[in-house]
Amino acid sequence: MTSQDHASSVPLVVASDHDDDPVDVDYSELLGTDRLPPLRLPSPAELVDAARDSPLLTAVRVLAQWVGEGRPVDEDTAQLSEADAAAAARKLIERGLLPPSDDDARMRELMQLWELANALGFVEVVDTTAVAGAAVDEWAEGDEDTVLGMWAQAFTSLCAWSLTFDAACLGVPELPLHGAGATVLPLFMAREKGVPLAALDEMVHETAALDGSESEDASFEEAWRVWVDAYGRPARVLYERLRWLGAVTIADGLVRLTPLGLFALWSEIEQEVDIPLLPPLEEMTAADVVAVTLLGSDEQVEAEWDAWRSRRTATQAAAELAAAASVGGPGERTAATTLLHRLGAEVDDVWWTLLDEPSLRPYAKQVLSERHGDKPEFALTDDDVAWLIADMYCDVDVDDPPEGIGDLLASTMRRGEERVFDVLWRLEHPGTWEVLSVFGRHHPDKAVAKAARKAAFKVESLR
Repeated sequence: MTSQDHASSVPLVVASDHDDDPVDVDYSELLGTDRLPPLRLPSPAELVDAARDSPLLTAVRVLAQWVGEGRPVDEDTAQLSEADAAAAARKLIERGLLPPSDDDARMRELMQLWELANALGFVEVVDTTAVAGAAVDEWAEGDEDTVLGMWAQAFTSLCAWSLTFDAACLGVPELPLHGAGATVLPLFMAREKGVPLAALDEMVHETAALDGSESEDASFEEAWRVWVDAYGRPARVLYERLRWLGAVTIADGLVRLTPLGLFALWSEIEQEVDIPLLPPLEEMTAADVVAVTLLGSDEQVEAEWDAWRSRRTATQAAAELAAAASVGGPGERTAATTLLHRLGAEVDDVWWTLLDEPSLRPYAKQVLSERHGDKPEFALTDDDVAWLIADMYCDVDVDDPPEGIGDLLASTMRRGEERVFDVLWRLEHPGTWEVLSVFGRHHPDKAVAKAARKAAFKVESLR
């Protein structure tokens, strides 16, 4: 079984509040992309072991076992009596399962555990009696889907309502903290880099202030002050709970998702955003390394490259990268040849063979010229230059180009070199029209831009 098999069990992370249904989120729009770097996750068995080691869910299960065959609860609130709550707290303290803090804070966290136990089915309340639920045994004996689904539900629950529950208990239910859980999304984007806790705290405040400004209640700042005076900064409270769950780590002021946290978010987001899962290291292919190189952070690229490279000789690595470059698109060609270049002169034989492949010949000429001097056979033709330009610019959004595109285009094509456009529009390259359109609209030299537009028109006329 792979991690993909668990995806259907994970609910939405961003919810409106404790009682309402989750808000349906368009993740591709929210994240501003429909493709993210590949992700490496532990095996499902390792994820299950990590889930069962969660201190918070261990506390929830111990609380449910303490409830056992029946404890009385309030008919209106379904809460334990003060005496039973104190007894439950003592039980958890004996096991080291309540965070070290003052008595008030411990009782507040006990109430959070009680709510979570109800939400996950560890405790079931019927009329005025609470009993241990089926989840007590399912957590210990359930299959991978069951355990990971329960852990993910706990993650979702804490993100969705734990802070709003605090606000209600404090008497400021109007404080709009239901959006605080959405701050886990920047963590997913940041991956191993993490996000400063101070930045997350600012995000929570900004989100709450925005929601508060939409309310007719003008007391947001006062409610916020009451909450902070009583409990501290909301982001710290939330992320300490998520650390207790095993969803994040907090070190040196940086918050990072654990593999479990990454898995839970991946399971939801990948339904709308392409986020490939990397195979085990022993099964990694050149295509996998190229995919990481295209989208991954520098740290991820280096880690995956080193792991992949250590399992094969330079010659084997070069042959696999050349094969990946041959069948890939422009981005894959660029990434694969960049990695191939890192293998050094000992794999030059592979570069010589690439001189016979039109799509890779320009790259091979550049590398061989660098290593063996400016020989006639390494001189770039207009066709070679046109192909390199097409590969370089075919993925640029003509309507929303990156900052500084004009300077980049000017450095690529100077006035007097427009003859390359006459070659480019004839290329059997999938991005010729897009590339010429980028030059035609964004090149700062009017003559060059005009020549590009003329060439783009010729491509359009052949479609």
